[in-house]
Amino acid sequence: MRRLFLLAVCCLIAPSSPAQPMVHENGLEITSTAFLVDGVRMAFDPLSERLIVAGLGGQISSFDPSPSDQRVTPLFDSGIHGTPSPLMGLAIASDGTMYLVGNDTGSQDGFNIGVVRRGTPTGSGDYTWSTVATTAPFPRSKTPFDHNLNSIVLSPDETQLFLNSGSRTDHGELQESNGQFPGVREVPLTSAILRIPASASDLYLEDDEDFLVSNGYLFADGTRNTFSMAFDGSGRLFGTENSGDRDDMEELNLLEEGKHYGFPWRMGLGETPMQFPDYDPAADLLLNPQSFAAQNNYFYNDPAYPSPPPGVTFTDPVLNVGTVANLYRDPSTGQIRDADATGQPIGSFTPHRSPLGLVFDVDGDLPAPYTGNGLMLSWTGPESDLLGPFIGEGEDLLMLDIEVAPSGPTLQATRLASGFQNPIDAVLLDGALYILEWGSNARVWQLTFPSSTATESALPSKAPTLSVYPNPTRDELTVRLEEPDSMASDVQVLLYAVDGREVIRSRISRPESGLFSLSVDGLSAGTYFLVVRDETHALTKPVIVY
Repeated sequence: MRRLFLLAVCCLIAPSSPAQPMVHENGLEITSTAFLVDGVRMAFDPLSERLIVAGLGGQISSFDPSPSDQRVTPLFDSGIHGTPSPLMGLAIASDGTMYLVGNDTGSQDGFNIGVVRRGTPTGSGDYTWSTVATTAPFPRSKTPFDHNLNSIVLSPDETQLFLNSGSRTDHGELQESNGQFPGVREVPLTSAILRIPASASDLYLEDDEDFLVSNGYLFADGTRNTFSMAFDGSGRLFGTENSGDRDDMEELNLLEEGKHYGFPWRMGLGETPMQFPDYDPAADLLLNPQSFAAQNNYFYNDPAYPSPPPGVTFTDPVLNVGTVANLYRDPSTGQIRDADATGQPIGSFTPHRSPLGLVFDVDGDLPAPYTGNGLMLSWTGPESDLLGPFIGEGEDLLMLDIEVAPSGPTLQATRLASGFQNPIDAVLLDGALYILEWGSNARVWQLTFPSSTATESALPSKAPTLSVYPNPTRDELTVRLEEPDSMASDVQVLLYAVDGREVIRSRISRPESGLFSLSVDGLSAGTYFLVVRDETHALTKPVIVY
């Protein structure tokens, strides 16, 4: 996704026929609802009842959600709202108050200054603009890894603003900006989630960790670039994480106060190898030689690489237990593997997907099986040198069915649609999902869902499903295969620990009832992943042993 930030403004060209995205579930429909959209963020304005789009260059536009009117209307630009460019964050409160996040990368050579602006509606269609917060100048690397301040989200009670300040490095390497910043890697104002009062005025955020922590402004640390954040229906904050140029997994994180999510020492479930004294980039099978970081020699043997913070326990990302977006590269062989086939849950998505556009069905308005779940876009397309080897990935829409257990959160991913042009943001409104594309000829697509009855009747009648009970358990599981006749007479049963260790392997003759028992007596307490598979199916279910 780093190539996005090399451009300041989209290049718009003459209209052409859209490439229609493809749906992968019965009953879903996609319709173009806005055309020639220059935007990086999108939000719904309850006052005008229109969707608002913010562009990197500071332009703010709007359009009617109805597909019958695809015109995009310019509203105002940075000369009115006063937010510096690149503008990379937009949120709108229930009373119509607009929050914009921009980055002043030009007023002080080599530095960035993050700025949050607030537009208070006047009642006549205009806004009164004021500054919520400004950061101290902090050093840029002058590389594509300057991720800046970008994502902004309001707390459910709209009293707090959560801000993502992305990293200035790819993986914690030295980025000294041609000697301007000797010895600098990350700084306190980068690779972190900040939290500030929504009511603040002219708040000044120092580039000092003690200041940020003591004032409660540092909500979470160790995030590389959480470009999209959203609260679910239970008030939990999740964020999508864009990992670096190496083939590390992309992440979905359950963001909680005071936690550290590992960057730069961990990405996905892997350790950043440059922190180890014997690192040899020539032997690193996860390092794509086509990547910007590799071609610019940002992977090297680095005896000065800092140690992890003392006393800090890293929080792992949400584990993906299937069935899509879970390809990974085996670090010992360099081969690309499908986690459904190997039974290895990953944390959380195929490398280089650039997951973003995260929304949740907070009010439970969507029909089953979408009710209450998350929806997430993936920005990168197969044209990417980095994502390209992971065939069939990217530029799609996923449904995320997330379970949060005491041992950690898991997700099951389902592909709902694909074939978008670098989809970058989404809004769930009145039971329809609006998907914003990036680039020339960009559109906003409206995805509508079927009724519950239509959805359930459209499901394949012979598709096998897996359930287990009791779950959690301490000694024995009862495993139920629904529609067992669609599976082979013999099935393989495997149980994996979260670190990928295989702890149980057996082959059983599938009973006609679909019911069989599995002993887990003697296993250590924790989360495991049950896989039941034959030649054509691989069914996965998380299991908790206590």
